[in-house]
Amino acid sequence: MRTLFDLFFDICLLRRGPQDVPAAPALTAVRTGLSGHWFCCPHGGRRAAYPLRSLLLTLADLALLAGMTYGVLRALGHSARLAQTLTALTGCGTLLQLIALPLGIWFDQASASQANAELPFLLWLLLLLWSIVISAHILRHAFTVSFGIGLAYAFAYLFVSWTIADWLLPLAST
Repeated sequence: MRTLFDLFFDICLLRRGPQDVPAAPALTAVRTGLSGHWFCCPHGGRRAAYPLRSLLLTLADLALLAGMTYGVLRALGHSARLAQTLTALTGCGTLLQLIALPLGIWFDQASASQANAELPFLLWLLLLLWSIVISAHILRHAFTVSFGIGLAYAFAYLFVSWTIADWLLPLAST
């Protein structure tokens, strides 16, 4: 377990890439992602209020991640890299969401008590930007493309994911 943590931590610091992840069945990547998304869900408050929709959001997000990643890998002739790429993306995503969880709680408490919520929001925003950089780093290695192309893919995924999340768990209903 410590070895995997160190691996994902190194990937988050851009010192390693998805090629360093042990090759395992794609189901391992999906299981890692599902548990990480469900237990460290970035939509925590909405998850508690709408558990079924939140589970649907988790499954939709993983399907989107796997589908988009597989589609690009297949188009580039790198289908065999799917399991390592998904494991790297979901493992690093879970690690980042564990960091984001206390920031979300801090932000919610500051907002509820009408205190200054700018610092936790700024830290969360910086973490979000870093997560995009990490995704771009993983994808540039997996796709064997430039960092810019990896960044474009990471932003496209984020946009589509947030659109689906807003449709399944609208903010106005919390």
